[in-house]
Amino acid sequence: MTEEKKRKGSPLGIIVGLGAMGLLLVLLFFRSSPSSDLPAEQGTMAVALVQTMMTNGVLVNYDCAQNTAWVNRAVWDKYNVEQKRNMTLGLATVCETQHAGYHISIVDFDAKREINAFDGHQFK
Repeated sequence: MTEEKKRKGSPLGIIVGLGAMGLLLVLLFFRSSPSSDLPAEQGTMAVALVQTMMTNGVLVNYDCAQNTAWVNRAVWDKYNVEQKRNMTLGLATVCETQHAGYHISIVDFDAKREINAFDGHQFK
């Protein structure tokens, strides 16, 4: 091959390639979900847990807009600390799936007092 027939690289091709990679990175960045999002399977499991709590009589009602759940204290007290923690997390997860925030306040239905709470990081 002579010097004239050699293929010359175009800076335009390199610029287009780098631009495409940059666009791909930006799209992937915006498509990735925040770390506070819950995996889909946790949402459905939490809904099932809340429905079971309603059936068992421990949960009287809940309102994710107010981040509050009302429980039957007599039934609530029959559970151990770990079970209460899991029920509280389940309610917070259901509220998170409804985009109301990952926190909940558990209130005694009769006494209208808070007996448990989760603020997204720790229990009260």
